[in-house]
Amino acid sequence: MSAMRLRRTVTLTLTAALLLSGCRDDAKETPTGQAVEIVAGGGTNLNAAKSLDAMIMGSVRDVEVSRDGVVRLLTNNSPGGVTIWVFRPDGRTQRIAVDPQIRSASQLAVGNDGTMYIAHSNGPAGQVSKVTAAGKVLRIVGDGKEGFTADGGSALGAASPIEGVAVDREGRLVYGELRYYSAEKQNLGVIRRVGADGRIATIAGTSGPLPGSKYSEMIAASVAPPAGTKALQWSLPGVLQLRSLVVDGDGVIFAQSERGVLRFPADGTVRSVVRRRDADAAPVGQRPFANEGDAADADPRFQTSAGIAVDGGHVAMPVTIARPEDAQQQPAAFRWLGDYSPGQRSLVDNAAHRAVGQSLQEIVRLARPDGSVTTAAWSVQGAALGDGWLYLVTSADDQLLVGRIKLPA
Repeated sequence: MSAMRLRRTVTLTLTAALLLSGCRDDAKETPTGQAVEIVAGGGTNLNAAKSLDAMIMGSVRDVEVSRDGVVRLLTNNSPGGVTIWVFRPDGRTQRIAVDPQIRSASQLAVGNDGTMYIAHSNGPAGQVSKVTAAGKVLRIVGDGKEGFTADGGSALGAASPIEGVAVDREGRLVYGELRYYSAEKQNLGVIRRVGADGRIATIAGTSGPLPGSKYSEMIAASVAPPAGTKALQWSLPGVLQLRSLVVDGDGVIFAQSERGVLRFPADGTVRSVVRRRDADAAPVGQRPFANEGDAADADPRFQTSAGIAVDGGHVAMPVTIARPEDAQQQPAAFRWLGDYSPGQRSLVDNAAHRAVGQSLQEIVRLARPDGSVTTAAWSVQGAALGDGWLYLVTSADDQLLVGRIKLPA
């Protein structure tokens, strides 16, 4: 072999080795995580015209996705006030400052026509109001006085505390209300519906107090009704535990109860969806969408910031989990990845850093149509489902960021 050919061979060999080495180094440096598309937030303008330019402030209370793909985020403000943020699929946004007479709200519901409702309170009295695009409110349930209006009475009568609110397939309002029996010192919840005539009908929950010896036992078992149990014959926890309601595309009502999710189909029964069945709860995995066991063993400990969401047989649940001291951080597989602006990247990184050292971690678990449970996202305070997407709300530096991930097929 000539000297020139030898030098050429050595040069090509070294070049190939360097390229392969570079490829291996690049592979090592490829960040681990899940692709999350940012929908809104990370900007600097509270009244931005575009969702990605918006600076979203407030405390998460609920997030909803309409069938037309519009995302609505309900926040409570400090020291008081309510805002509804609207993010449209074309990138436009709207910030609705709700009438200042309403100081805080617990849940948002959106009808098929885009009509918005919020559950709120006037001291111990519960109310539900319709909210216009200009932020004006029209009371639909409750007259501002504490009490309990009997079935057949006007929805604008006295009402006890209300938290969960939803709109059914026929456009009727559904809400969860407290019944407190002072003589027995019992808190029980009921689910009620407002008819087209403005009259109330109870559709789930018992109509009277329980025998004293059975109260604690029945409330503890409220998320595990036997097959075929009639909804009107089953005891539900008080409204402080009956936190949110949602209606799926088939018209079935789901209720987030204390440590479980209940399903109320059209046949008038009540069924368990998520609870703790066995002594050992289904463990949380270290990567997104891994099968973690049965939803019946999920033992959900719900966050107080936002409620459940339902779509296509999936139930998204913002929950907290207790972590040992050596694992108090977001697993690398759940790190948000994407083409982010500097402001968005800062919020994503700071949200992950905020979780470090916290014994209680905020995650989203997903009950799937096959009855299994999985962890979908980490460092998240709110979730919604729509058209095969899981929408997520995370927070850092007193700001909120809305993203979404595609659900696995």
